[in-house]
Amino acid sequence: MKPLLFTTAIFSLATALSQPLHAQGPGVPIERNGNRKQDEGLLEKAKVLKESGKLKLTLAAAKEQLKTPIPGAVTFPAAKHQRLSGREIAQAARDAQLQFGWYYLCTDCDNWHLNLAAAYAVASDAVATCHHCVEPNDKMRDGFLIAVDHTGEVLPVTAVLAKSQTLDGAILRVEGGSFAALPLCDEVSPGDAAYCFSAPLGQAGYFSEGIVNRFFWQGAPGKEGAQGRWKTLRVNVSTDWAPGSSGAAVLDSSGNAIGHVSTIHPLGETPPVAKKGAKVADRFGGATLITLHAATPARGMIELAQPLRDFKPEAPAEVEKPVADK
Repeated sequence: MKPLLFTTAIFSLATALSQPLHAQGPGVPIERNGNRKQDEGLLEKAKVLKESGKLKLTLAAAKEQLKTPIPGAVTFPAAKHQRLSGREIAQAARDAQLQFGWYYLCTDCDNWHLNLAAAYAVASDAVATCHHCVEPNDKMRDGFLIAVDHTGEVLPVTAVLAKSQTLDGAILRVEGGSFAALPLCDEVSPGDAAYCFSAPLGQAGYFSEGIVNRFFWQGAPGKEGAQGRWKTLRVNVSTDWAPGSSGAAVLDSSGNAIGHVSTIHPLGETPPVAKKGAKVADRFGGATLITLHAATPARGMIELAQPLRDFKPEAPAEVEKPVADK
């Protein structure tokens, strides 16, 4: 029997070596790590759009619209309730995610740069992200808001539709896309599964699973009406993220967006109050004991989006017809 077993093993090995070897399933992309601030391909595509006049939301216009958004009608998809597999959720997150931010000219040189975070499609032509991802910084002397879809196409952002700095949420119109949008859903509780697809510290396409930990008020609860009550609501989830993840969607097990990445809080022991001159012992040597991941929840984004659901453009004023001379 031993010669037969040996022959069988040799045949099996030869058969295996004759088959194509895969490190992943068919169609699964292999990510490229690294910061995309100077991605030459994206910079060139953005330059072409700028020179053709297709980039429309300038630095000055964005600042103005962050003060006074320009609402418009948006059709949001209904929440889904069918449970998906992990790979289906990852694909839905990938399809809906965009890189989002600034194509800008800095104050230190004459080169154009990229400052991109994340956003997620909430309609076929609209995205949601953090308010702080939309705000320009002091290093910009000229620039345009852009989005990059999951295929690598650069698209112009055309309007800030709604925003809340306190909620850390914004909804914006993007031209030229036909996005696979994630429905907004607030039907989640602590213990429910949560997923996040983002690029923490430049680690592109990183997908993680966790749970919803808790809902909490970040400050005093807001007042009723005009989205005020939900502006300080946050949700902790145990999925992984880091700088670079801001604005990425947090999903439930049906592929709905239950929030988006907002902040990260590494926590250590708070030393007790000591008398002046007394040494305060830190039992853990300043180590981080727990890292809390706080997301802007879908509840707040649903309230922020409501005027866009109900939006009706004003009818044009009637122009009086001149009375004909008799």
